[in-house]
Amino acid sequence: MTETGADHHVLKQSFGRVVAKSEFLPRFYEVLMASSPEISAKFANTDLKKQYNLLEQSLALSLLFPEDNVVAKQAINKIRNSHTRHNLDIAPHLYIYWLDSLMTVFTELDSEFTPAMEQQWRTFLQITIDHIKAGY
Repeated sequence: MTETGADHHVLKQSFGRVVAKSEFLPRFYEVLMASSPEISAKFANTDLKKQYNLLEQSLALSLLFPEDNVVAKQAINKIRNSHTRHNLDIAPHLYIYWLDSLMTVFTELDSEFTPAMEQQWRTFLQITIDHIKAGY
């Protein structure tokens, strides 16, 4: 267990099960864009194939970020900088849609996903989300 109360090994296993499924990335963006017209507008001119790769990488790094991994910290800081009001302009209130969409898709695709795991995911990812939001 980490200081977040999350079992890092359990989250890595869950991540592995979901990311191995070819429908994960397209399904995530389908759910995310349906969650809010504001979010859908943000992706209007986005190369989704490129975005799929970025999401997979950022999720992997988000698993390492709360553990003070130097590479993860550098990468998440780049995301933080790219998401500011001066760049992609991802307002802080939008991150809940991202997290809820991710949990919806994990629930659909991870056969071992439980409410307890969802809470661990939410707690763990909130550390990264809060860091990115603070740079807005």
